[in-house]
Amino acid sequence: MISNRLRTATAVMLLAVMLGGAAVIIRCTFFAPKTIIVYFTTTTGVYPGDQVRVSGVKIGTIKSIQPQGTETKMTLLVNRGVRIPADAKAVIVAQNLVSARYVQLAPAYRSDGPTLPDGAEIPIDRTAVPVEWDEVKTQLTRLATELGPKGGVSDTSTARFIDSAAGALGGNGDKLRQTLAQLSGVGRILANGSGNIVDVIKNLQTFIATLRDSTTQIVQFQGRLATLSSVLDGSRSDLDGALRNVSQVVGEVQRFVQDTRGQVADQVQLLANVTQNVVDHKKDLEQILHVAPTAVANTLNMFDPRDGGATGTVALANFSDPVQFLCGMIGSIENVTASETGKLCAQYLGPALRQMNFNYLPFPFNPGLTSVPPPEDLLYTEPDLAPGGAGPKPAPPDTPPAVSAYTGAGDIPPPPGYGPPPSPAQPVLAPKDLSEILLPPNSVVSNGTAPAQPSAPAPSIPDIAPTDMPSSPEETRR
Repeated sequence: MISNRLRTATAVMLLAVMLGGAAVIIRCTFFAPKTIIVYFTTTTGVYPGDQVRVSGVKIGTIKSIQPQGTETKMTLLVNRGVRIPADAKAVIVAQNLVSARYVQLAPAYRSDGPTLPDGAEIPIDRTAVPVEWDEVKTQLTRLATELGPKGGVSDTSTARFIDSAAGALGGNGDKLRQTLAQLSGVGRILANGSGNIVDVIKNLQTFIATLRDSTTQIVQFQGRLATLSSVLDGSRSDLDGALRNVSQVVGEVQRFVQDTRGQVADQVQLLANVTQNVVDHKKDLEQILHVAPTAVANTLNMFDPRDGGATGTVALANFSDPVQFLCGMIGSIENVTASETGKLCAQYLGPALRQMNFNYLPFPFNPGLTSVPPPEDLLYTEPDLAPGGAGPKPAPPDTPPAVSAYTGAGDIPPPPGYGPPPSPAQPVLAPKDLSEILLPPNSVVSNGTAPAQPSAPAPSIPDIAPTDMPSSPEETRR
């Protein structure tokens, strides 16, 4: 009985331990806070256990603070359900000189974007610490020392500044009031254009960054500018003379313009008329520029350099279709009845005009033909080509082929299809009797047997080696 109770108690205790272990494992795995490591330059007034906030709401605590050389490593424990942006920054906030400080993470996570995972780090360039009171007190002491009296002098810098300002502003109250009013207007303008000012500041930052990256080029430019200044300083007398000459020229030009002002105005007016005329005939000029190159090229192609004449003929392309030419011109007139008149022209005059179509003049006449130049004006590329000259030089003799036209021993194989010519065809004769009609040719003989068919002898091909070929036309003639 006691052993049963002991076993039951042991089982209950083991079950409780297992449930507790499972709960601890589940909590550490799914509900444990996230760890974020932050690096600060200093962590004065901050201790482990202090709060970590986002937008003023506590989300965790500081686990540990460890110094590492010139910076301090701070480990934060943040609730797992709180999302922190991946580009978050950490700031140590001091509400006043007495209250405890805390770590603020900013900005707060909105709705989307990457987040900091467990074990993420925030580098020192994304952290900030508050200014300590000791530093503020040191700077105030330094300012008071700089403004106070020095070396036994009774007047301080502040007193001298006040005296100078009083002397400068004495009797200038109205001007000071106007200046303040203008500054107020400038402030209002700047306030109304605050968005543009932000853009200007961004562009100014880009410009300054560009200047910073272009230090070498700026130094080179300054060196070249210094060289130019030294050259100009050495040529001062020449520059003075040139400037005096320029002054004289400017005076002459001024007198010329003053004397010819009326004529210049007239010429400008005439030029305006010319340009207006060009504008009015813009379409015509475009048509000329479109057609003129082809017309000039055709005119040049008409010239025959052999006899100095023109090889073209006069063609009247519009008269190849007189109906379209004449009635089309009538229909293109800008009035109300032009279209109807063109139709009537094609209806009544069309049959007669179609009988008058032609492309060229009906008689041989060409006003473009020119006379043949005299012989003494002709220039020959070679003097021997002129009348009475030696004429062109004879062409060199043809080189005989390297291979003979005959096939023989040691020669290349003959081309395809080479062979003796076929035998001449047998003449077709009219049959003499019925037997020649019924029986094939050469089958009817006196003894009843078919004679053997004679074959024409193949022409013999002389066996001539390539070396026996004549080497030149003279040897062939011999």
